[in-house]
Amino acid sequence: MSAHDLDQRARILTAPSRYLTTAHTRTLTGHGAQTLVRLTQEGDLIAQQQGPKSFTYNARSVLSYCRRSQSGPLTLFDALTTVHGDHLTEDEVTSELRRTASGTWWTLVRRDQQVPPDWPSWARWFEGEHGQAEQELLAQKPRWTQQIREERARGLIHRTLWVPNAPLRTDFGQYTLAQFTHVVAAGGSVDTLPVWKVELLEDQRPLPDLEVTPRAVYVRTHTAIGARDGAVRITDPGLVKATAGFVAWAARQRATPLSDFVRWHHHDAA
Repeated sequence: MSAHDLDQRARILTAPSRYLTTAHTRTLTGHGAQTLVRLTQEGDLIAQQQGPKSFTYNARSVLSYCRRSQSGPLTLFDALTTVHGDHLTEDEVTSELRRTASGTWWTLVRRDQQVPPDWPSWARWFEGEHGQAEQELLAQKPRWTQQIREERARGLIHRTLWVPNAPLRTDFGQYTLAQFTHVVAAGGSVDTLPVWKVELLEDQRPLPDLEVTPRAVYVRTHTAIGARDGAVRITDPGLVKATAGFVAWAARQRATPLSDFVRWHHHDAA
């Protein structure tokens, strides 16, 4: 299975309608139309007939069938969490990311738990000192602004795609919203992808946190108690290109600006 095919499967399973077209079902299963009809008759798939020879297929039944019948990775994210790579420490990851020269650097953020708190503003928030944490985040704005200017001056655009739970159920989720609000105020780019849109992609595990540069994908890792533990670096050109393409597509076609999420969050909390 090529990285391109894994990318296409991930796109099909991102915010799908309840029923998939025959073409999308064929892409996921690898079967022709006649085999899909037979699998429906045998109870492996659930389908709706749209015309004399036209069917749509229940997305969950298709996903369940694929998981049972296919041994390799089904989507891009299956490959990213199972492929061999080099494990780097936090310092090594930070050093490599800072050396990214040009192009687009994507950060995908999904994790909504981060304990023990291992940086100052998050520690303040974790201890219930939200006002002090906000002040510490605000104090970082000049540094973030300068960093963004320096990156853009050398042709590097850093964009973040956040997949938050809705409503935000954890202290870390609330903290992340506060942090990204300040990052955007400093000139950063943060979009949000509603979690329901990746529900099928997360049928086996949550999406991993990623750093995606033109040359590598860094899959963030954590210890058993949830502390940050560096990342696995993947340099396979096909996977790197496919991952960057998927995140860019999701941000463009399925996401909304952070400001929209903030308005929704405050309205829901009122």
